[in-house]
Amino acid sequence: MRVEPKTNSQLYASGVQAAGKHQSMELVPTMQLEPILEHLSSGVALLDARTLNIRYANSYLRTLMSEPWSSYQEVRGRHIREILPTEVFAAALPRLQEVANTHHALRYTEVPYEGLLEARGRTYWQLGLEYVRVSCDGQEAQPMLLITLEDVTEQVRSRLHLNAIHNISAVIAGPTGLPQVLDGILQALNEMIGAKRCAILLTEQATTEGERSQAQTPEAQARPLRFIRIAARKGIHPMSYEWSPEKSQHTLLAQVTASRHALIIPNTSTQPELELPLIDDHGTPCRPGSALCVPIHVPYEGDTTAPAQPATTLDMRSILGTIEVYHKRARGFPAEEVQLLERFAQQAGLAIHNARLFRGIENWARTANRQAHQQQNMMRAIPDGIVIFDPRWRVADANPAACQLFGWGEEIQGLSIQELVTRSVPLLPHEVTASPDFIAVLEERALNRVIDEMKLISPGGESYTLRCSYTPIRDDSGDIFAFIIVYHDISEEAAAMERIEAEVIKRTAELAQRNTALQQTKAHQELTNARLQLLLTRMPSGVLLVNAPDAHINLINQRGIQLLQKMGLSLEPLDDPDQAAQNAIGLCYDTLLCSVTMYNSTGQVVPYEEQPMYLALHKGQASEAELNMTREDGSITCMLVNAAPMLSPEGTITSAVVVMHDISRTKALERAREDLFNTMAHELKTPLANIRAHLSALLTPDLKFTHEEQSGYLQTADEQVERLVGMVNHFLDASRVEAGALRLDQEPIIIPELFEDLQERLEALILGSSRQLQITVPPKVPAVEGDYELIMSVLTNLLSNAFNYAPDGDIIQLEAEIVRSGKQRGATGVTLRVTDHGPGMSEELQRAIFRRFNTFAAMRNRSQEQPTPTRKRGAARWSPGTGLGLYISRGIIEAHGSKLTLRTSPGQGASFAFTLPLYVTQPAGEH
Repeated sequence: MRVEPKTNSQLYASGVQAAGKHQSMELVPTMQLEPILEHLSSGVALLDARTLNIRYANSYLRTLMSEPWSSYQEVRGRHIREILPTEVFAAALPRLQEVANTHHALRYTEVPYEGLLEARGRTYWQLGLEYVRVSCDGQEAQPMLLITLEDVTEQVRSRLHLNAIHNISAVIAGPTGLPQVLDGILQALNEMIGAKRCAILLTEQATTEGERSQAQTPEAQARPLRFIRIAARKGIHPMSYEWSPEKSQHTLLAQVTASRHALIIPNTSTQPELELPLIDDHGTPCRPGSALCVPIHVPYEGDTTAPAQPATTLDMRSILGTIEVYHKRARGFPAEEVQLLERFAQQAGLAIHNARLFRGIENWARTANRQAHQQQNMMRAIPDGIVIFDPRWRVADANPAACQLFGWGEEIQGLSIQELVTRSVPLLPHEVTASPDFIAVLEERALNRVIDEMKLISPGGESYTLRCSYTPIRDDSGDIFAFIIVYHDISEEAAAMERIEAEVIKRTAELAQRNTALQQTKAHQELTNARLQLLLTRMPSGVLLVNAPDAHINLINQRGIQLLQKMGLSLEPLDDPDQAAQNAIGLCYDTLLCSVTMYNSTGQVVPYEEQPMYLALHKGQASEAELNMTREDGSITCMLVNAAPMLSPEGTITSAVVVMHDISRTKALERAREDLFNTMAHELKTPLANIRAHLSALLTPDLKFTHEEQSGYLQTADEQVERLVGMVNHFLDASRVEAGALRLDQEPIIIPELFEDLQERLEALILGSSRQLQITVPPKVPAVEGDYELIMSVLTNLLSNAFNYAPDGDIIQLEAEIVRSGKQRGATGVTLRVTDHGPGMSEELQRAIFRRFNTFAAMRNRSQEQPTPTRKRGAARWSPGTGLGLYISRGIIEAHGSKLTLRTSPGQGASFAFTLPLYVTQPAGEH
């Protein structure tokens, strides 16, 4: 407790005591002092020493009392218990009793008082207690207690403010400066304003960056400040130790950033959206009832006391953080405390900034020292030789590897590169040092990052192959402040490279030989593949390769596609077998073929499970079968199907090969051969029987014939022989047509001469018939090209048929017509036409008339009244009995490149026609 000089109240007490000694019963001195005491700025009171009732309280002291103790009359005579707050009375009673009993005065300086928190906050008082004897109203002097009270709040606050600034300034340079500064700020808050629940909140950047100066870079300034955290706390519940809200207008820091002045929230319940940490209420977390937020400004960024302009954006970079004071209940904050904290916040901001600055400097120094040690350790640890030169190419440093490589000592420090080259083994490649101004060459190589290789023999006699790289080192402004030359030992690599090169040369020669052999093998393989592909494409059989597990088609040739399409499978496109083959890859063979009904040679249905493909693919059996199917047009397609499995080394079925042959033509030829043999046997049997009968009759000795009868028999036999010869010629011609082996003897044919010769050959037929032949030839008809005898035989056949089937008295027309085409209407050919007016033919007979052995077709439509024509000599070859005439005629005309056409309908006769090309004279020398 300090001893202060006497104040006005102490002077009053001295006066009272003096009056008591000299005039103990006189009231005049006391009454004379009361006007003076009423105007004092200190509190004075007299208490009855025995009862502690108030005998006097001056005006200043009464202003400090709460209602209703505002007047002198109301206070006088009251016990002090009624006037003082309970906690104050409990603290004052023992001391009052002590003074009353011991008569010893008590002096208290800087007594804190929180009874005026809402008005002034925590106040500080100087209190004096003395025992005096005072006489009043002429009575005997009574023992009283003199109480003097003086407000020393401003002086104490100033002292505490200065002490706090001194304390936090004294610790900013230490290794733990920032935490101590923050703790000192909290301690100062408690001492200055009695804050029991307070916190220091700093922005995210302020708490994570080592230095505020580091945050001045454009990258740091562009980085948004998103979070706030509690840097120091007192009276905060542990649940809020890690409280770190995101920046928003719902935080006090964001709001004071916008206003740049202290913010008072007397009742936080009116702002439920406000984010606040939880305070500790005897171990229970609770939301503060009121809060005071004072901004901590960044030092040296302008006058923070100037009125702030309205902020349009939230800019936290000018605020380090806030000092926030919380109270449990809703209450206001005195202006004195707010002003005090605003002044203190400026000093606190400076201390935080300086502490952080010192910490940054220390960190930088520590980092620089660590980097220097690391650089030294790295230089020692790097096996490559490293030499560092300054911009003037003087040696700044060299690691031990370089010194050992070139035999250097510490004396090389500061030497120029010219001196270094002259006093040591070759330092640079010869092409560099050979230049008069090799430093310029060296700098150019460094700027271009050139890498050289050089041979070196060290002072110890060891041979090295080194790779030299030159690197310029630039500062932040781009200026070169050093050059580094790195010598990397590649001796082992060079030796290995030489061995590799020799091996490569050797292997290259071997590879060239193998490559030649491989190219030959590849060419042979490609030729073989091409041949196989050509064979597969051109072979007349369909080939399929089917995968065993899923029965998918892996390979199919064009003929295979055509045969599957012929079997009725819709494999698109129908007009492009190659594309259809590509599209068929991957299709399921089982699914495709299950829908096709197959028959054997006896006409019985063959199930798919008994067909060769299924047996090969699913049972591993190779087999062959003839399978027939009926197409939509009623024709029968015959297939010879061969299938065989392909097995893996383990014996499992991997795939199956199917080869399909279309034997429909072969079967048709076989049937034609059978028909031919049957027809020949039938047709030859009749003339042979006639010949035999007539010859047998002539050879019978019992029968006597006249000479005329014998001649008649022999003539009949001769006619039958001629008929046999005609039939044989018919069969031969039919065979040639069927085999496509009909040979043409092309020559110019004069149409009038052809018709005249034809008429002479058929004279017997014409004269013996009741029909007439009308020949029409246009004038100046050009010559045509063809085989004269074969064309003659065609016309003979057509006219023979016309005379046989035309009604009596009919006129058979044989005409020639010039065919013209083009704009000039030039002649391109001559059409020969034979027309009769016989019974005609139906569409069914028209389709069958050109087939072999179809005599029945014409005979079926012959008039019932029409007698069988009398056979004349010379007409046996074209007898309708063979059924080959029209078949052979069509083959002859098609061999000439034309087509034998028929126009007929039932009852309308028939007209056969064909066109021959004009004969064109070939130039001399051309065959």
